This record gives sequence, structure tokens and C-alpha cells, in this order.
Amino acid sequence: MKTDFTRPCVKDLEAYKVIPPDYDIILNANENPYDFPENLKKELGDAIMNTSLNRYPDPSATALRQELADYVGINADQIICGCGSDEIMSMLNQTFINPGDTVISHDPSFSMYQIWSIIGGANFIWVPDKDDLYPDVEKIINTAKLKDAKMIYLCSPNNPTGSLLPRHDVIDILEETNALVILDEAYIEFNKEGDLTDIVNTYNNVIVLRTLSKAFGLAGIRCGYAVGPKPLIDMMYKVKSPYNLNKLTQAAALIALKHRDELLKRVEVLNRERHRLYETLKTYPGVTRIYPTASNFIYFEVKDGAPAYAALLDAGILVKYLKHDLSDDCDHFRLTVGKPEENDAVLKILKRSLS
Repeated sequence: MKTDFTRPCVKDLEAYKVIPPDYDIILNANENPYDFPENLKKELGDAIMNTSLNRYPDPSATALRQELADYVGINADQIICGCGSDEIMSMLNQTFINPGDTVISHDPSFSMYQIWSIIGGANFIWVPDKDDLYPDVEKIINTAKLKDAKMIYLCSPNNPTGSLLPRHDVIDILEETNALVILDEAYIEFNKEGDLTDIVNTYNNVIVLRTLSKAFGLAGIRCGYAVGPKPLIDMMYKVKSPYNLNKLTQAAALIALKHRDELLKRVEVLNRERHRLYETLKTYPGVTRIYPTASNFIYFEVKDGAPAYAALLDAGILVKYLKHDLSDDCDHFRLTVGKPEENDAVLKILKRSLS
């Protein structure tokens, strides 16, 4: 009797593992440390009380897309919403990727690009960054040409390094390859000068991913969206689940966008804290390298990070501790910017552990 029903590409896949957030201070997932304000939670509660939960949600998230259109300056029919950017990436594979197609991205970057691509049956290639961990644009273009890449993922600001891709580099990739370029701007509110959503009205081979999880502090409601040329977005609607975004998520997202000025004031606070963390970490002798960042996290290297990581965990603080093949002689931390008092606690332990 047959017992092995799993697709080979899934069997060999390493699952994306998340550490349970059972810690006092959580700075490992690039979340906004500030919860949804109480007055907006009350507004959401009233909206829920007036919502018919026995009826399916608006399948096209019409009101939400209209509010997003006003926010990003793009027509509503150029927007599709999903359960976080993860569902959008799944839609991209289902819409545009055939088994055997090649998908590439720069390394290091968000591992889900590879995972979703492999699940879609694609051949995935990481293109190593330069020594300064800035994407090697020339190598990305050459690899795309050599492998006839169907899709290219670019993350700006990049997770985990924080680097920001300027317009001219993105345009070079758009114009010099035959690939569909997916520009992930999940963290763009932390550096609005890098926002390139307007290019979807100039180029027919680009889709921009955005989210309410980071700057808006709504990771818990799972709301992402894609902006692109209408013909591409229309194709994605053919694979979208009929009622993929529930009523409660749509209600919370609408309230957040209508009060965006209030919510996005927190970005200014987090950017100031990012600068303070960055400048302080630079003075620690145990930090061998720290990378410029345009996001709500800081990526830095240490010679031996294990003692510092253990000390942080013992203090109930969770940060991202990782290691990449690019620098085998170093350990890496990605530190999410928290509230001032949370950052003070982290700095105190790192100063002691890395000295």
C-alpha cells in the first residue's frame, strides 16, 4: 500500500520555524512594539458589533482597497489584498510560475521567497550580496539573463540587512531582464523616500508588496496587499480564494488607514530609537560590524554571539540570532527596534556581554 503522498519538493523543504513568543521583551520579528490604541480598539469593537458575522466578507475588500488607493496614490483596481504578504506570494506563484521556472532573489533576504517558490515547483537561486551586504545588481541581472528567470524578488528595505534599493537599481533590473520583478516594501514606511509604488504605472513587469503588519502595528490581523499594473492584478484575482480576507481584518485595516496620521507618528519615535541604538552599538567593542538600515531593525555582526544571546534569553528578551554563509567567522544579530525602555534593557545586556 502506498504511504508516501508528499510532493518531493515539499518533503525536502525545511519548514519556516517560529520561536514561541513567551518572553517579556520580543524583538525578533520586526513587529511594531506599540499596540493598537485603545480608542481605535473601541472603534473596532463597535464595528464588530455592527457586523453580520453570519455573512461572508466582501470578496474584493472594496472599501479597504479604496482606502489603500487613497493612501498609496494608486487606483483601487490596481490593488489586491491578502492574508499578509505570505498569501500574496502564494498567489504570485499560482498565477505566474510554472514548474521548472526560475525564481531568484538576493542573499541574505526573506526566506519565504525561496519556500513559496519551491512549493510552486520553481528552481530558486540566491544571488549573494556584495561584501557590504548591498544587493549585487549586476550579478542579479546577469543571473536572470543566464537562467531566463521568470521572477525576481527584491526586498527594500531588505530583511534582514536594512538596505534600501534606489530607484535607478530597480529600474535597471526591470529594463534589463525579462522577469516579473516583485518589490517587497513591507518596511517602506520607515523610509518613505524609498517608496517606488509609482513605477507600477510605468512598467508592466513589476508588482509591489506592502503590509499593515509593520509600521501600522497590525501584525495580528494579517493584512497585506499588492500593487501593480491592472492586467497583472486582474490575473491574480483568478487564483485568489473567494473570501480570503475576513470581515474583522477588513474592519481593523479600514480603521487603521482612516487614522493613519495618528498611527504613523509612532514611526518617528521608532526611527529616533533606531538611530540611538545604532549609534550606541557602534561604540561596543564586541560589535565587529554594523550595517546602515532604513527599517525598524538593526543588523550587526559579532565575533561570538552565543554568550550575549544566552544572556538576553535569561533576561526574558527574544532577538533574532542567526548565521549566514557569507561570513562564517561571525555571528549575526537582527535587533528589532522596541520601546525606549526595551531598547535600554537590550543595550545594558549587550554592553556587558560583548565587552
